[in-house]
Amino acid sequence: MRVLVVSDSHGDFSTLRRIYERERKGGQAGEKPLDLLIHLGDGAYDAMLLQRMTGIRVEAVNGNNDPRGAFPDELCIQLEGIRVYMTHGHNFGVRAGLQLLARAARKERAGLVLFGHTHQDLLVEKRGLTLLNPGAASHWGGSSYALLEIEGKRYKITCCRL
Repeated sequence: MRVLVVSDSHGDFSTLRRIYERERKGGQAGEKPLDLLIHLGDGAYDAMLLQRMTGIRVEAVNGNNDPRGAFPDELCIQLEGIRVYMTHGHNFGVRAGLQLLARAARKERAGLVLFGHTHQDLLVEKRGLTLLNPGAASHWGGSSYALLEIEGKRYKITCCRL
């Protein structure tokens, strides 16, 4: 399974679409096409527009700049053998630290946490828990994103820039 992970597009649909077009068929020879787009808030409607245009499956959570109730604030999903906890991060004070976020993910028995909000990409391991922030998928935020490749219970994360 190949998953495109983005956050904080903030209405910059053209940058989100460029990221999608770059990765949709596989960036390198032999890579699989995308199976899923995960948007971690602040522009989740951009992902829904992309879904309508392309048909890609989308999972999204609300950010602090999304309309309340448009998407869940947090979501825990199973991707093959990996339990993934998703949230924007603002409700967990991620700018001050990741302790509250890690605690919430452990409560949900997740092994992988995806979050946004800070506009800075980050990949860190904390006591058996992997936390990923793909950065901002917008031209004013550095245009960063992540690819998540999953096979069974194993996964590989690649952080990318447009």
